[in-house]
Amino acid sequence: MSDISIQPVTQMAFDDAMQDKYFEGIAAELQNVAPGRRTKRSTSILETASSDSSAQGVGTSVVGPSLVVFEQALSEDDRQAALECQQFAEAVVRNRLPQGASNEERYRMYNEALLSLGWVTQSYTYKKYVSKQLTITMNEAILQVLETVVSGGASSVLNLVASGFSKLKGDKDALKIVDAGSKKNDVVSFKAVPCITTADGGMSMLMGGLDLVDKEYNGNFLFVTYKTQGVQIFQGAGVRNFNRRAFERKKNTIYEYNDQFADGLFKQLTGQ
Repeated sequence: MSDISIQPVTQMAFDDAMQDKYFEGIAAELQNVAPGRRTKRSTSILETASSDSSAQGVGTSVVGPSLVVFEQALSEDDRQAALECQQFAEAVVRNRLPQGASNEERYRMYNEALLSLGWVTQSYTYKKYVSKQLTITMNEAILQVLETVVSGGASSVLNLVASGFSKLKGDKDALKIVDAGSKKNDVVSFKAVPCITTADGGMSMLMGGLDLVDKEYNGNFLFVTYKTQGVQIFQGAGVRNFNRRAFERKKNTIYEYNDQFADGLFKQLTGQ
């Protein structure tokens, strides 16, 4: 590695006024949707997925460039809330991020969206460097990034994500969702997002993300050996705790935003 830059991100506390201010912008975006183009779910678009995930005991899903997995002890309500929030954050990034924006801006926008939904950052760091390593395997590298924020029960969380990767590997439609965002720019981007229970019975979201800046990217970056010598790499890792009251305050608007802007971002994985 060379040109390493490691930055801790200041913890931000949630408050209602901050959330209301953020959602003023969301409301403005929704108002700009032409009435004839508006869609509205008859039931939760994640209702079936939530039921399936409970039966599987893992609940692995792809949401844009993210693999979301769930600890078995989490309730269906927790899983559905986490998936809605992840869809919202990825939809905000896809809808708002200007072409050519930096990786820092991408993660800032993603983090702000999650905070506005009640995901309060406990820790978050990112690192930038130019790789001297000849090659990496993307899914293995993401597990290494995730390991930096896993404390107790590290092996079970990493095994949960590894199991999710196994399911994703055999799902061509899900891989197309993962790959779609990277094909639109020069950044190969992916995150693993395990959601686990906290000691007090709440929910925590861990995140390990890796972005590669590669102007020659032509698809298929997971589960293959990727040439990285001289490539600029950006990695982020964080832990967030869920404030359900904050989510409930804006739940209906979250659903509406996802209905309008999250099309094509979600797929439940069922493979073994």
